[in-house]
Amino acid sequence: MNRETALALTLLTQGGCDPLQVRLARVRGGMSGATVLRVSGPAQPLRYVKIARRHYAASLRDEIARTRWLTACGIAVPHILQVDDQSDCVAMLMDAAPGLPIDDSPLPPSRIAAALGAALAALHALPAADCPFDETLATRLARATAAVAEGDIDGDDFDDRNSGVAPDALLARLGAAAPAEDIVVVHGDATLDNVMIDDRGRVSFIDCGNAGRGDRYLDLAVMASGIAENFGAAATKEFARAYGGTRDDAKARYYLDLYELF
Repeated sequence: MNRETALALTLLTQGGCDPLQVRLARVRGGMSGATVLRVSGPAQPLRYVKIARRHYAASLRDEIARTRWLTACGIAVPHILQVDDQSDCVAMLMDAAPGLPIDDSPLPPSRIAAALGAALAALHALPAADCPFDETLATRLARATAAVAEGDIDGDDFDDRNSGVAPDALLARLGAAAPAEDIVVVHGDATLDNVMIDDRGRVSFIDCGNAGRGDRYLDLAVMASGIAENFGAAATKEFARAYGGTRDDAKARYYLDLYELF
């Protein structure tokens, strides 16, 4: 039995599950460096264990703190049941967020887009001054600077609009053209992969390790881009209508470019 499996079984026992009655399956990477295990079994609610070791442990501690804060604010996120923090290795057991991944939803694109707009509007309506986590532009640019300096950003992965642009050149351009911020509480990684939706259109957010105070376009630009790519322009109009407000295309482009460095 490897250490990750042993940790998962310990958390399940602490959470009141019979470890002999569950099955563990590795599902995906979650954040960089984390292992995610799917926990299933007869008469057992679906749960997940996320484990991060060594220098990735700090990121999982952040995710735990931010997810718990969002739960306390009434935002639909996975409920954390147990945490095991061993300094060099952190693990958490959580309930599965309700609903299905966007790709598996039977709802029509227009309804999905409207539900996502309404869910982001509710998140962004939280009092930003009460949020203890910083995802402002200065913090994001500092994080991007470190990632570029460490060689963690591959320009070959950039979208077509930035084809041939070196990561350091993109970073310099972003640093020289920073827009004024409109601070709200953001998810911080609002791709379609990080939301679940049920058959009534209720949305839950997952992978909340980048939630905090930041410009609303950290979320709006990324989510609108995903909706356009998956469902087309008509769905983006439904998203914008449900969210409310007018679209700032220049700001959206800026935050899409910033997202290239994450």
